[in-house]
Amino acid sequence: MITIVAHRGWSGEAPENTIAAFKLAMTEPDIAIIELDVHLSKDGIPVVIHDHTLDRTTSGAGPVKSHTLDELRLLDAGSWFAPSFAGERLPTLEEVLELAKGRCKLHVELKSMGDEYVGIEEKVIALIQRHGMQEEVVLSSFDHDSMKRANEIDPSIQTGLIFLGKPTLLVEQLRYTGAASVSMHYAFVTPDFVDEMAEHGIDLGVWTVDESDILARIVEQYPNMRITTNTPDRLLRIVREDRVTS
Repeated sequence: MITIVAHRGWSGEAPENTIAAFKLAMTEPDIAIIELDVHLSKDGIPVVIHDHTLDRTTSGAGPVKSHTLDELRLLDAGSWFAPSFAGERLPTLEEVLELAKGRCKLHVELKSMGDEYVGIEEKVIALIQRHGMQEEVVLSSFDHDSMKRANEIDPSIQTGLIFLGKPTLLVEQLRYTGAASVSMHYAFVTPDFVDEMAEHGIDLGVWTVDESDILARIVEQYPNMRITTNTPDRLLRIVREDRVTS
């Protein structure tokens, strides 16, 4: 069965990584997971935004980590997308956890690079534990050392490794870090690789697919794939048509 992941919320219809995008994704019961990204503010608060800088998706400028939460709260995170979203704010991770609890599973990507956000794993996990959401959140990162640290802090929270290319010795990397899932660009996925992951019981997902023809091909070729998309509406149509004709 295809698992639909709304990338940064329903980001094709609302500004990415905002409460508006998350609420929209939660209106569709066939969206199983919402993906989002977390940085730390200057005062160490986990905040939800993709880029390391504010310039693209807010009215601010410069690194996220150079601004306190109070300063980030003043920014407009919606007008860049459309005037109707003017005044949309940059959310904290805690706000998103409160919104999603009992409603939708979350994939939280930690945007750590080296020692940029020392302690981000502890801060994020403390919030997850405080809200009792260990089984509702999966942590992931391109920084695989970060995922190893997360597993050492709380092995009850599932973790995943993100890759741009197709890694070698993947099973060994998963064992070393304690991760249980893999996310990678769809172009690197092959039938043999999918079979290998299934044999080892590894949850495999692809990102980020928006083109209808590619979505349809993945659904047909890999009917149990986890697919991350900015346009869940396109994937929903394909999945539902496939159900009708099956």
